[in-house]
Amino acid sequence: MNVAFDPWIPVVTITGGRELASLCSVLTEGDKFADLAVRPHERVSLMRLFLCVTHAALKGPKDYDEWCEVPKRLPVAAQKYLTEWKDSFELFHKERPWLQVAGLKGVEKEGSDSGKTSPLSLLDFELSTGNNSTLHDHGGQLIVRQIEPERVVLNLLTFQNFSSGGGSPVAQWMTTKTLQVGNPDAPCLSQSMAHCLFRGASLAETIQLNLPTFETARRLYNSFATHKKDKEKQEWERVEITVVEMGKPVWEFFPESPDSQSDSVINATKTYIGRLVPISRWVLLFNESDQMYCCNGFKYDTFKDGFPSEPTASVQLVTKRDKNGAESVDRKVVKIEPSKALWRELSALLVKRSAFGLGGPLAMENAPHDSEFDFHVCAMTRDQASMDIALESVFHVTPAFQFNFPVYQAEIVRAEGISRRLGWTVEVYRKEVDGDWANRVERAKEKWVLKAKLQSIATIHYWTTVEKNLALLMTHIESIGTDDAIPTREAWRKMLFATACDAYSVACGQETPRQMRAFAKGWQKLTTKKDEPETDNKETKEEDV
Repeated sequence: MNVAFDPWIPVVTITGGRELASLCSVLTEGDKFADLAVRPHERVSLMRLFLCVTHAALKGPKDYDEWCEVPKRLPVAAQKYLTEWKDSFELFHKERPWLQVAGLKGVEKEGSDSGKTSPLSLLDFELSTGNNSTLHDHGGQLIVRQIEPERVVLNLLTFQNFSSGGGSPVAQWMTTKTLQVGNPDAPCLSQSMAHCLFRGASLAETIQLNLPTFETARRLYNSFATHKKDKEKQEWERVEITVVEMGKPVWEFFPESPDSQSDSVINATKTYIGRLVPISRWVLLFNESDQMYCCNGFKYDTFKDGFPSEPTASVQLVTKRDKNGAESVDRKVVKIEPSKALWRELSALLVKRSAFGLGGPLAMENAPHDSEFDFHVCAMTRDQASMDIALESVFHVTPAFQFNFPVYQAEIVRAEGISRRLGWTVEVYRKEVDGDWANRVERAKEKWVLKAKLQSIATIHYWTTVEKNLALLMTHIESIGTDDAIPTREAWRKMLFATACDAYSVACGQETPRQMRAFAKGWQKLTTKKDEPETDNKETKEEDV
């Protein structure tokens, strides 16, 4: 099985058919394919592979002028490059199997010639292996599970990008024996980060839109240390800049040992191109077998460790409030939560990255301003060292939307403000009905969790209805500059207020005189125009990984 020339990538053709294509076909005949036919985390992993090979084949693009020439140069350059490195793309090569450690072995036990292996199904997140759910897998009871080589390649690539930390199988490379617990997440899963991609009319256009120039990467993809200059004003001072080298793909300079200080490991873990196709897990597959060796691999520093955020990720400033009410400002990768729709995070995603590390993906520099495009947001949430939910949304971005994006941001802030007011109103109702509520909150270990549970019925109803009527906001954005701008804005804002009132009525009963008095007091607070203080349910819970 050759990863470069054998078909294994699920694609959708221009005519709408689904088929498997080779890596070489995607890069040399991308105009024939409309899109990928994969899940969100697989899409991100494949796009990183495409960008890695494209950078290596073109040795660039160095600047905008070379970026414009990518559609013309890539087919020939990719064919030549993949032919030159063909052996390094062999899945079962004896000496250098693709993305695998040839010298990996199981930890030997007494009286045994070889160590324990792991099932090949461990690479596929949807199969019931380990602590994965059995809901959609009816083959878990089979003694031998047959997985096609094409699927194995995609699973291996995705596993290296998105495998969760915590416990993992144990294996040994040379004299290094890995640990069973305490392993970090793969680089693309950490902090449940959102991955932002552009989608063009064909795969060829999609690859070009997502391809940053070396000039952009050197300017924006760097790490820096900051410290508080003024504790009261929360001002930040940039004190140290570390420029990240471009590097080369891991198959060109694959580590020969587990030594983390070797040049090859540094290339794989601390350079821009080297990290695009990571080796976060050490794996060795066996040909025509459902078993493998697998364990934790090289450590990939994340944004929390001081490394630049992933090229497809976004970073924003987050205000946190501690138990004493003191606020602090910190830089955080935009985290995706199943309870918060992706369109509510668009204000933090669809922005250009600054030299200070804030903003969206590196490819935002390529966003066309005079034509429409699709903005594809993918994410895999994590929960207690396991993968939870795959999320994705596609936003069709028009020139009018880009030009009026600040208006969109302002209206989302308005919607969030009404949601907070709704939550505060529900709490007022609860205090009137339950005299011990304030004491319960005071005794609670995590106050914001308790308050979020109280407000959940109202806020879920509110945001579900708002999302159903999101077209009102989009219509307003498109009509700015016309006679319809004011009427469409009023329609959107009236919907927000009416939805909040309806959500309050759904969550707060009026069956007894006491409930009716509480409802009236809460209603007065909800409908007043006076700004109310935000509740402290915005406290941010830090993740351990």
